[in-house]
Amino acid sequence: MTDLTDQQNEALEHAESSAHAAESGDPLTLRVTLSIAVMAVVAAFIGALGETEASHTFVEKSDAVLAQAKASDTWGAYQAESIKKHVYESSAALAQTPEIQARLKAESDKYGQQQPETEGEARKFEAKVVAYGEEAERHFARHHVLMIAEGLVHVAVAGASIALLARRPTIWYGALGLTAIGMVIAGTAYVF
Repeated sequence: MTDLTDQQNEALEHAESSAHAAESGDPLTLRVTLSIAVMAVVAAFIGALGETEASHTFVEKSDAVLAQAKASDTWGAYQAESIKKHVYESSAALAQTPEIQARLKAESDKYGQQQPETEGEARKFEAKVVAYGEEAERHFARHHVLMIAEGLVHVAVAGASIALLARRPTIWYGALGLTAIGMVIAGTAYVF
């Protein structure tokens, strides 16, 4: 059997309370308890979206770290090619015979030709670091917006519970409005 999260258990408890309220026959009690159950489900859904965005943030940050390591390795290879090129150039300049000088110059040219390709690879990895970082920031911003929206819906659940206890429909209407605001805010996380 699958374990339920705290939010899922809370939504289930609210649904059970709604069932008991239906048996009481009071229309306000029934409406408020049903709305509390729906609000709890909405809060759980928004919370799950927020956790998903947080997970995506960590994945993107990890990918950025890996790309940065690859960029560093590739720049290291570029520097090694540069050093080899200069060593062969210097050796060619000091060579005693034209055959040795030509062979050393050919080696120098080989490493000189490899450098632009290696530099291009390093720059591609650096671009990936930036792209992963930007994507991580987008996910993290969504996470924050969703946590605010979830908090508002939780406050709405509390407000509706107070409305039920105090028998005040106006407090319940406010809780419904707060839930709608929370849902709109959650939606904006994916718009911008």
